[in-house]
Amino acid sequence: MQNAAEWLDCPVCGGKNFTPLFEKKQEQFVRCNGCGLVMINPRPQYRQIAQTYEFGYSERYVAKAEKKLRRAHRRVRQMRKYVARGRWLDIGCSAGFVASAAQQGGYEAYGADVDTPALEYGRRHFGLQHLYQGFFEDVRFPDGHFDVITLYEVIEHVPDLNKTVAELARILSPAGVMEIWTPDVGHWRRPEPLENWDAILPSEHLYYFNFKTLSLLLRKHGFCVIKKRFNMKPGLKVYVRHAGE
Repeated sequence: MQNAAEWLDCPVCGGKNFTPLFEKKQEQFVRCNGCGLVMINPRPQYRQIAQTYEFGYSERYVAKAEKKLRRAHRRVRQMRKYVARGRWLDIGCSAGFVASAAQQGGYEAYGADVDTPALEYGRRHFGLQHLYQGFFEDVRFPDGHFDVITLYEVIEHVPDLNKTVAELARILSPAGVMEIWTPDVGHWRRPEPLENWDAILPSEHLYYFNFKTLSLLLRKHGFCVIKKRFNMKPGLKVYVRHAGE
């Protein structure tokens, strides 16, 4: 498999100038001089994303099923303040905990993930019918198909941010709401130096957002933030909808 590295412009502001920060596992982490996005640059053109799941990832993940279900139900209750019913797509759904909670809450639940064993668990244990193996962009859902879209610790993994966010904008309904959770590189509890942060995962986390850079990316694609929240992990959560709605 080809393993050449490619140098990328900043996907948020289009900038070409970066400040090197550090190297870890032979990958270089940089900060965009234009907007402040932290990212891996350059990076290999081809990645075996599913390789993570070849070493018992699914088994470790579902071992905490009861805890994850409780958290999923809390997330559904929080989302109900914005959207009370409709179709819910959880991207990076793994074993379908959020999709299961959404289904129990009266939503029509969908999920997408690259992890085949986890999806099989979700179908078998939760009776979920709308689980898709692979990248959600490849499914080609209809325009405006979903009233709720959630991405929990997913957007930092996405190879082509603009392609993905454009597709999210296309499939979210006009009055729909999207929730994104991601590690927050600007968080006051984030360890120093940066390379000591446990969220620094070469080849897995390609981008590291703060509220400014995440907001700029979303605004490019016609979204506006309706609520933001910082958690203690350290992480960042935003609820967004189409601007003007």
